[in-house]
Amino acid sequence: MKISDVAKKLGLNPKTIRFYEDQGLITPQRADSGSWFSKGKNRVFVQEDLSRLDFVKKARELDFSIKEIQSVLEHYDQGPSCGCGARSKVDELLKRKLDEVRELQDSLKSLEERLLEIRSNNAAIASRFADAPDEPQGEFLIADYILPVSDGDKKKD
Repeated sequence: MKISDVAKKLGLNPKTIRFYEDQGLITPQRADSGSWFSKGKNRVFVQEDLSRLDFVKKARELDFSIKEIQSVLEHYDQGPSCGCGARSKVDELLKRKLDEVRELQDSLKSLEERLLEIRSNNAAIASRFADAPDEPQGEFLIADYILPVSDGDKKKD
């Protein structure tokens, strides 16, 4: 199978496949062609290459780095022929990725709360000046619109 066929079958760009080859994630065989200028340059992909590429594609979709994928493939290559030697490495990476996602969720939740508080502050400022066409000069700086209401300001309302 040629690179264009593999790209179409797996939904990858041929340049991406070449990049993965450059990174050592796959090692397709080279075939001689009838032409002198492309002798030994044509990649020929076998089922093992397709399986590895499919794994790489799925791992990248899960945001695994190239180094993490290389690590899993090394365990796979050095382990028993069943490939089960890589299972613990994959599980370790999945656990680490889940921890990262949970940290990110906590961070996003904190950001959401902060943004809601700031939005509430802006609504409070707007309601104070709803009847006044112009805000008093010097009373608020632009930064006040993105700062949460302090406890002192809450007591004034």
